[in-house]
Amino acid sequence: MVGASLKRLLENDQLVVGISELSEIVGVSPRQLRYWEQKGFIQSIEADVNCPRKYRLPIVIKVELIKHYLDEGYTLAKAAEKAEIRQKKMHHVRKVFSKAIKDIELFDERYTILSIGKFKEDDAQMYIIHDDQTDELAYKLLPADEKVDYEQLLKEI
Repeated sequence: MVGASLKRLLENDQLVVGISELSEIVGVSPRQLRYWEQKGFIQSIEADVNCPRKYRLPIVIKVELIKHYLDEGYTLAKAAEKAEIRQKKMHHVRKVFSKAIKDIELFDERYTILSIGKFKEDDAQMYIIHDDQTDELAYKLLPADEKVDYEQLLKEI
């Protein structure tokens, strides 16, 4: 079972950074961030007028995406639109994976193995294996009641 703290992190959008930190992290000036906010592309947390702007994690991600699309040559409006679409998709992926992942195993500092739910039709468990060295994915279905030998699993892929 995935640890409760990992599950909370996957579901948590309450992490907050200030405008200076966001500027430094993403490489966008505070002035640009204020402009994007003025245009309605991003939103800071409502705060006292005298307090510096703060942003929640989803906005940090959105700023990173907007910057990425700007670097690819899109206009600010199109970059913000593409970032919004991508962020909605990421939200759904995060929601699904927070429910679907049953276990995560790291093997030999090279492989990440995700155990995904029990498939009712086949009474099987799916394993998704990512090879950090080759950046390739492999998939394996095994009987749900079978104890998994990760070393053997990796030999079979």
